Amino acid sequence: MYKELREKAEEKVENKKAFYICAIIFTSTSFVLLLLSFYLPGASFWLRLPIPILMMVLGVVYINAFGWSSSNTHSEDWEEDEIEKEIVKRYQQKKAQLSPIADLSDKELLELKELERLKQKWGRDEEYV
Repeated sequence: MYKELREKAEEKVENKKAFYICAIIFTSTSFVLLLLSFYLPGASFWLRLPIPILMMVLGVVYINAFGWSSSNTHSEDWEEDEIEKEIVKRYQQKKAQLSPIADLSDKELLELKELERLKQKWGRDEEYV
């Protein structure tokens, strides 16, 4: 289960990294196109046309990476922090879907089985202290 959660978390972090890369590329491309449109006034319409398209693509990439709302605080180990957040989030989602018996650890399950065996051995009338 951990491996599956880690893969999904890494995918989410990769989407976020892709957004940042696209933002840098789209910003620099738009800047160059604007400079060219001022330098070449006859072709300014055609040079400015891709900018709104790039903005829409960037918006779609943003929504894919972060969802509708997000708060961004970046540290030096941002990528690892994001992976850990995604793992915890997906673990909690997975845990909510499991039945109550699946929430027990292996040790707790063994203790529960031992208790059931003792109940059958001693009978149901006695107290277990």
